[in-house]
Amino acid sequence: MRSVAEFPLDTFGSEAELAQRVLDRLAPWFLIETEVRGTHCSGRNLRIDAVLRPRDAQTTWRNPDVAFGVEFKLPRRGAGLNAYAGWIAQAVSYTHVDWQGYGRRIILTCPGAASWLDRFGNDEHRRDLLIAKRLTGQLGIGELVLRWGHGLSILVNGERVWSERSGVSKGKYWSLEPRSGSR
Repeated sequence: MRSVAEFPLDTFGSEAELAQRVLDRLAPWFLIETEVRGTHCSGRNLRIDAVLRPRDAQTTWRNPDVAFGVEFKLPRRGAGLNAYAGWIAQAVSYTHVDWQGYGRRIILTCPGAASWLDRFGNDEHRRDLLIAKRLTGQLGIGELVLRWGHGLSILVNGERVWSERSGVSKGKYWSLEPRSGSR
């Protein structure tokens, strides 16, 4: 099952360029703070690339306190599943961080899983992509992707929560708070 509606965001020269272009594009809809620091449950101090808080959270989102952490990472040429798994592990660690001014948050990877796993191209890996989107969603990881017809989009569990062109979708109904324990 290929995510045919998604475009790769790995064509930028650097992670900084990717982050700047994406964050500039999100600025009309989100308050953006970059280089946010926090404390992991292990006591380690960490930093995330950005935190997004919707400008209209009070009126259109189910959770008026919704915010997302964003971690940008460009896949290195030839990077395989080990690099992908390491990046997802990093994002999972970030869901256990008390971010200064934000608390624990769902973490968005940009580009999303498709940029890594779609490169393998066969049906088995396409099925794995769907499983990866669902599993990472259950672990508190979403994706910030570029989708045909929707523009930049926030996905959680492979479902569109928000997009540039359509605004809030699942975000009207989902609390989008990181979960712990039973699902």
